[in-house]
Amino acid sequence: MSAMTEGVHKVSRRIEELQGAARKARLEAMQLAAKLLTTSTAELSGSPTNAPREAELATLRARYEGLVKIADEAQSQIDRLQAEEHDRKYYR
Repeated sequence: MSAMTEGVHKVSRRIEELQGAARKARLEAMQLAAKLLTTSTAELSGSPTNAPREAELATLRARYEGLVKIADEAQSQIDRLQAEEHDRKYYR
């Protein structure tokens, strides 16, 4: 019984770690989305002080896409672990 409890605690701890990582990635992605919007808006305004920033925008987009992928993968792992945990608790 002790090994089973220890296994559940390990899974719970892993879920918490993944939730923290997903939360962090989502927060940074939201901040990048805001920066992308403001940078794009500034560029579209045609203001002479806002020179074209294509490289900066491309970098921001790539980072944003990477963060979204990290968050999605973490959520998939969380879902899988929670399903396994549920099966262990109620069906074994």
